[in-house]
Amino acid sequence: MIRFILLFVFFCFSILCKAQQDAQYTQFMFNKMYFNPAFAGSKKVLCLSGIYRKQWIGIERAPQTGTFNAHGSVFKNRIGLGLSVTYDQIGFTDKVDIETNYSYIIRFKNESFFSIGLRGSFSYMQIRWDQANPTQAFDSSIPGATTSKMLPNFGAGVYYQAKHWYAGVSVPHLFQNKLDFSTNPNASVEPQLRQHYFFMGGLSFDIAKNVQIQPNVMFKYVVNAPFDMDFNLSFVFFQKILVGVTYRMGDSVDAILQWRIAPQIQIAFAYDFTITQLQRYNAGSIEVMLEYCFLKKNEKVHNPRFF
Repeated sequence: MIRFILLFVFFCFSILCKAQQDAQYTQFMFNKMYFNPAFAGSKKVLCLSGIYRKQWIGIERAPQTGTFNAHGSVFKNRIGLGLSVTYDQIGFTDKVDIETNYSYIIRFKNESFFSIGLRGSFSYMQIRWDQANPTQAFDSSIPGATTSKMLPNFGAGVYYQAKHWYAGVSVPHLFQNKLDFSTNPNASVEPQLRQHYFFMGGLSFDIAKNVQIQPNVMFKYVVNAPFDMDFNLSFVFFQKILVGVTYRMGDSVDAILQWRIAPQIQIAFAYDFTITQLQRYNAGSIEVMLEYCFLKKNEKVHNPRFF
């Protein structure tokens, strides 16, 4: 067998088992459009955001992911449009996703709304076999150069948000694209990208003057893979500072800090403490996020409760 290909296979199977073929983010509550196209245009104004995650610090070729989001609304805030670009690297694999998001938004009184979203995506995925260092030379099952694929897909979701709570269900990728990278015509295994089902929800209510408590949850499910869940509990002070902790079932305990520098700017940081046997080999995972919304003078972001 070969040393680095085994590492690559280990990462792929760990992703499948934890239902994470789609990239994972601890700050899912601040990156909703990545998981659900129905969130596009929810804030009424044009918002730009970027989030970067480096997983398992200290392990060579461990996952690292970056996403750029842009979304806003048109036609009296009834139509949401969004664009997401994600770069995901794991082992010798590079993947670039370009996703266009569309939502139809039905707005109610008290700033609540219900939206239905659709997504059209295009992914470019490559494996850099030539960077491997095999211990067995001339292994015919391993390509000798970089191989790549282009993968089109579609997704859908629904989302509801009120003043004090939100909930959404989504399937970001409906097609199960085949990943037949092998050049061996006798290969009997054809891995494929699986459908991922996401449910997210959260509450926000006051517990003291200028102090709010916000529980958030995300459920992740892939057929024939273990059920996964993130549960977050956060506190918001003076509508400016959010401090929270997340438990990712059987995987990590995570700390989150977010600061709303100004009404249109917020920055956040997260650190994951691994609680599996993998903690012996890594120093945790980190995430950073920055968001900017284009506000007119005296204008506020729709529902400022860090939703």
